[in-house]
Amino acid sequence: MKCELCNDHDAETAITLKQGGEERELYVCRECARQEQVRRQKNSHRTRKGTKLQPGLSISVTRVNGGEDEPPPLLIEALMNAVHGMVNDIERAEKERSERKEPKYIDFPCSRIESPYKVGDRMHLEGLHLIGEMPAVHRAVRALGMKLEGVDADGISETGHVYVLKYNGPVTSAKRIVKDIIDQERNARVRLFEEMPRVFGDSLCRALSILKNCRLLSSGELFDLLSPLRLAALEDMLDGIGLDEINEYMNDADLSSSSNTLSIEERDAADAARADEMNGRFVDVVLNERAEERFL
Repeated sequence: MKCELCNDHDAETAITLKQGGEERELYVCRECARQEQVRRQKNSHRTRKGTKLQPGLSISVTRVNGGEDEPPPLLIEALMNAVHGMVNDIERAEKERSERKEPKYIDFPCSRIESPYKVGDRMHLEGLHLIGEMPAVHRAVRALGMKLEGVDADGISETGHVYVLKYNGPVTSAKRIVKDIIDQERNARVRLFEEMPRVFGDSLCRALSILKNCRLLSSGELFDLLSPLRLAALEDMLDGIGLDEINEYMNDADLSSSSNTLSIEERDAADAARADEMNGRFVDVVLNERAEERFL
């Protein structure tokens, strides 16, 4: 029997071929069997059917070019150029940003600000924080070429919500901005007392609960907890502690994150001692009748 593929040599083995969508068993010579085996091996590595695609078929590209001298397909080359251009643009923008000098800012002095609205040499904007307006204030100040700088201490961002205004233009402009910010803080505190008593009461009760029961307390966290209590003391809403003592605690707070230089054991010991001290001091501090009428 002759080979059913070449019809030249005698058939020596049988193979299975797909012809017309159906599998057929053919008897072929050894050479035709070998060629069929090679063809199947090539197909097992191939991911493209051919240059002419039928509708619904797609191409999977496994390499960009076939050799060192063969250029990549136009589509791939265009994509590579686009990505390369985008990377260059990003690198250029980053370089320009790093080379752009930060303007020299001047700290606006808070000495003439009314005492209820400052802690030390910084503006106290707890009211604006509690009513959720601080992000808008930051954006407005940045739009005017200035910035409000808070204090990040012991992992607490903008602890106590105290800020200094940094400006680099006329001092009259900075003075006007500070006046506007203080006016907004005054209005925010009125809103807390009159329109949002639950928000204010929640911040006070949370602060008191932590100060009475915490087992570890960093200096930055203490400063942050005292901030809403200061507003309550200004409105004579606390029994057991007064404004002067809260101011003293806040002014004495170490906001330099110096505890970061300590070992874990030393830092925990310092935080534990601070927590024990505050537990004892605030055990009898409560909201007075005036506060309870409004918040409870």
